Amino acid sequence: MATSGIKEFFAKNYRYFIVGGLFVILVILLIVFALKGKDKDTEIDASATEGIEESGLEVPTDDYEVDAYPAVNTLLENYCDAMAAGDADAMATMCNSMTEEEKIRIQETAKYYDGFQNYVVYTKAGPIENSYLAIIGYDIKFKDIETLAPALTSVYVCTNDTGALYVNKEDPDEQTKAYFQALSVQDDVVSLLNTVETKYAEALAADEVLNTMMIDLKEKINTAVKEALEAAAQAAAPVEEVVSENAVSENTLFKTTDKVNIRKSASTEADALGKAEIGDTYTVLEVLENGWSRIEYNGADAYLKTEFLVPADDAAQTEETEATEATETEDTGEATTESTAGKVTVKETVNIRETASETGNKLGVAYRGEQFDLLEKTSDWCKITYKGKTAYVKSDFVE
Repeated sequence: MATSGIKEFFAKNYRYFIVGGLFVILVILLIVFALKGKDKDTEIDASATEGIEESGLEVPTDDYEVDAYPAVNTLLENYCDAMAAGDADAMATMCNSMTEEEKIRIQETAKYYDGFQNYVVYTKAGPIENSYLAIIGYDIKFKDIETLAPALTSVYVCTNDTGALYVNKEDPDEQTKAYFQALSVQDDVVSLLNTVETKYAEALAADEVLNTMMIDLKEKINTAVKEALEAAAQAAAPVEEVVSENAVSENTLFKTTDKVNIRKSASTEADALGKAEIGDTYTVLEVLENGWSRIEYNGADAYLKTEFLVPADDAAQTEETEATEATETEDTGEATTESTAGKVTVKETVNIRETASETGNKLGVAYRGEQFDLLEKTSDWCKITYKGKTAYVKSDFVE
């Protein structure tokens, strides 16, 4: 395979391998499939370094160092050992961010591993002081397969204010992206990829069982992750009494207070079905305790974050009340609102009661961020003004 073909692939896809904080697990195995048939000689060095001159960053041209920093080796060997064991929580303590979807993917992929062996850490200087682009080479021992599969994992290692090393998985700015892109196509990095790719091809050729497993491994992992996310969303469905109280009567209209994604399930990892604009109106079918609301969207169920919804009737009532009070104040020079002891803000969804009792008649539901005039407050209940009437909410749910 032509070296320039690999360079071209790296230049176009570097963000998945360098700046994401973690190579796609089994990256070298996946890269092999992507590179098959790529032998077109293409000059990419200019595009790879585009933006570097304007950034003021100087890209080092030295070859990578091998096992040069014991502290970096220790961090990354522990990181990869946790990956092999599916210990996502341990990995999370060594990096600055990790989503639930990433944790699930790590756990699902590790089901195929017996462990990693033969670590080698290749490092280049990072864009900031005491940072590194680190590429870890190792061999994967799959369960019930004797042949070891070569692999590479690449991470961005930084140093925090206390001097401790960590894996930086934050999205980089454009200058940092350009810096890593330039590093990813340097000859020594591409040569390393060539070497490991060759060893991987030899492993496949030598072991038909390994070769067969790798054909659909990525699809199996993706399917398992999707099913786990859907199961987690269903498991988050409310089951306590307060949840049933939060069920919203049919045809209850709510308005959105901000631009927000409409999701297939009650999770930020779920597929986005569309985007709500400020002031859009939706029928809310149920308010869930986990911070989401089930809505009617294009004839089917969908989900919105509850914090971005307010009852449409309440919004209209508020506007009408404010207009009336403004008119009366202008005509008489006197305010008509009831004297209060201040205001309270709702911290999380809570029922509004007619009396200071959990068995009191339910007048409505208050949502996070809503404010009410406070008349009195005890350790258990707050006496408030709700739609011009006296009402009560639990003190634990407001501030």
